[in-house]
Amino acid sequence: MRSLAGSRMSSVTLRRLLAALTLTTACAPAASAAPCSEHPDLSDLEIDAEHIDKLDAAAAIGRQLAAALSEMRPLGATQLASTWALSEHQLRRLAVAHALEWTFKLVGDDLIIDHLSRDPDREIRKEVARAAWVRRAAGGDPGVLARLAEDPDPEVRAIAARATT
Repeated sequence: MRSLAGSRMSSVTLRRLLAALTLTTACAPAASAAPCSEHPDLSDLEIDAEHIDKLDAAAAIGRQLAAALSEMRPLGATQLASTWALSEHQLRRLAVAHALEWTFKLVGDDLIIDHLSRDPDREIRKEVARAAWVRRAAGGDPGVLARLAEDPDPEVRAIAARATT
């Protein structure tokens, strides 16, 4: 949500976001008959990680997001993952990169991984290199790993190189 000059941008707390993801997972099995209502905390509000380190917060959100995506209908899961991958907020992009390290079906996962592999943030590229490595067995794009093996960041290069050996 964008704000007008001078007003404060809205955000969602880490605790509230994790609760929203849990509710999404809980209502997903019942969604076979009717879709879950879209939870407002899953929108593109900035995430307030409170006192938790950014990387730890992304890992926690990523685990819960992976569980939610694995239980959602395919189109809804793809929409949520791609919305987060396109977010202007680093923590959402990092969380979806973490989520893709878990094994579950996601339509378009290769496109999301390819998009995130071009992110300017090296932490996101590191996580997406791990995700590409994990998902390569399921037919993921090995071109992403080859490109990341040439990344300017040495840690990203090392992860991608290990994945291709």
